[in-house]
Amino acid sequence: MTTLTKCTCKQHKRIPRIQVIVGCIVSLAVIVLGYIPAQVAADNGNVPLGLQAKLLLTALTYDKNLEKKAGEQLDIAILYFPWIERSQEEAESFSKTLEQFKDKKIAGRSFNTSLISYDGDASLKEKISGQHVEVLFIAGGTKRMLKEITQLTRKKQILSCTSKAEYVSSYGVSIGVGLKENKPKIYLNLSSAKEEGADFSAKFLRVAEIVDKKMP
Repeated sequence: MTTLTKCTCKQHKRIPRIQVIVGCIVSLAVIVLGYIPAQVAADNGNVPLGLQAKLLLTALTYDKNLEKKAGEQLDIAILYFPWIERSQEEAESFSKTLEQFKDKKIAGRSFNTSLISYDGDASLKEKISGQHVEVLFIAGGTKRMLKEITQLTRKKQILSCTSKAEYVSSYGVSIGVGLKENKPKIYLNLSSAKEEGADFSAKFLRVAEIVDKKMP
């Protein structure tokens, strides 16, 4: 198993912890993967799954409001659109990838993942309420339902995430992982995140790509 060595130089001590984490994760991906393929660079949401999961889980640790919520376990649901094959494939692959990080604590809590198919707003509301979902990862596939989905996450105070940077900048999803100048980057729609009840630390805000766009 590859391990990260602790950096002790004075220069890195002055860098916010999450920036060092993100830098180390990206560097490790380059070492393991060798490079980011051209076909990945062409799709700003297609960051390698392991790196994508690690960055999103790391981002969650900087939501101060997650620490205030009761319960020993954080419930993360992965939403897909069943009539689009690649959407279900992404959701299943991302779920399996998250399982590799089950020993990671989010705000001192272990996390559980579940798959949810989109069968309409009423059905989605029932599912996320029944499972006490706190974080909703939205797989790619369609943009038509995103407005209704994010309206529901705001109402239910559920943090929305995605692998598509475009969903963050244009459709109101709170957090996404994409590529900027061929490098993995965490995108944050600050207005959406606040409406969904998140409160990210200043350290996280300094390293995320902020999209402060209020959605209707």
